[in-house]
Order: sequence, then structure tokens, then C-alpha cells
Amino acid sequence: MSRANSSFIVLALLFTAACGGSDKPAKGPEMEPVASAAPADMPAPPATADTAAAKPATDAPAPGVPDPSAAPATLALPTATAKADLKGKKAAKLEVKSDGTVASGGKAVAKVTGMTLQSPDGGKTFLTVGSDGAVTTGDGGSYGSFSGDDLTMAKGDKLTLGDDGTLTMTTGGKAAPLGKFDGAGTAKRAVVLASAFVLAPPAAPAAAAKPAAAPAAGAKPAAKPAPKK
Repeated sequence: MSRANSSFIVLALLFTAACGGSDKPAKGPEMEPVASAAPADMPAPPATADTAAAKPATDAPAPGVPDPSAAPATLALPTATAKADLKGKKAAKLEVKSDGTVASGGKAVAKVTGMTLQSPDGGKTFLTVGSDGAVTTGDGGSYGSFSGDDLTMAKGDKLTLGDDGTLTMTTGGKAAPLGKFDGAGTAKRAVVLASAFVLAPPAAPAAAAKPAAAPAAGAKPAAKPAPKK
């Protein structure tokens, strides 16, 4: 080692001792903290095609189109024969059977089928109950309207069947019991509709007026009488 190098090393040691040398390594330059790649207050990333894929919602039926999965509308029928002896202006021994048959005086006069009251053989519709409670005749005329299980007929008379089976007619604000059904149960509308049909059957549609017969071919019109002199 040369004398110059030895002198440099001695001076370096003396300088280190004078400055109070420390075993701690020198600190590197301070760095600013790096922001998190996904801050907590940032909005969630948009859904990808995989996460967006979900079960499609069941399409609701279009307005005016019946829902094929819905149960068909029908008037409830009694579990056994509902019967009553009705009194009033038109007395009747009325029965509504579990199959919908309506009998008056022991004779089948109608049958409840779905939301209609038809002839016993099903060949003619007497009354139809709409989804809004309106009751129409076979030719589309207005017969009355249900509000709950109470039927108000076109002329204003109202038929009500109580929970105890009592059938009441209200006319001009005055209520009069007509009889008491045994076995009606929850089939109130069917029993009330059958009672209304027997007590106040819908009017038969007016027959179309026949045109006057045309005179036979070649026939001469009747001669006018000669004026008096």
C-alpha cells in the first residue's frame, strides 16, 4: 500500500470518529404512500356478463289475454243438496244440487255450470256472471249485479243469503225473509242466482216482427170504392 493511500484511510477514520459514527444504516429517501388500488369509498365495479346472467323473470300476460296458468272461474257449488221452501209472491220448493242442477218443485229447471246458469241439458244459457259481478241474460241484456254475494236485480230488488242460510228479498227498502236454505255453505252466489232465476226469470227475447206478406205475383190491388155522388 502506498503512503498516499494510508494517509487517506487514516483521515477517513479520524473524520468518522469525530462525527460520532453510528452502526445504524443510513435512511433512504422518504417515499410518499401509494394510494390503494381499490379505495373503500369507490363504487363497485360494473357487473360482468357472467354476474349479470340471471334467471329471466316470468313474463306477465298481456292486458286482455287470459293467464293460461290461472284456474278457470267458476261459481262454488254446495257439497250436498242445498234446499229451501221459498214463500212470497212466487212460492217454490227450490233445490241446488252438488252437480249444479237446480230443481223447482222436484223438476230440473236449470244447471249452474262455470259462471253461467244454463238449461238442464246445457243447450241454452239463461244467465252469465261476469268477472266484475255483472249478470247478463242469454241475449246480452242486463239482469242485475253481484256485490259480494248480494244480487241486486235490474228492477232494484235485492237478494241476500245470510250465513245462517236465510234468503232475504229487499224491495223498496223493506226486507222480507223468503225462506231458509239448508246446506248452502259457501255456495252463496250459486244459490242466490238460482233463487233469482226461479223467482224472477229473465224475460224471453222479443220475437222479431214479421214483415207483411207481399201480394202474390200477378194479383191486382183491391179497387177503390167509387165516390158517392
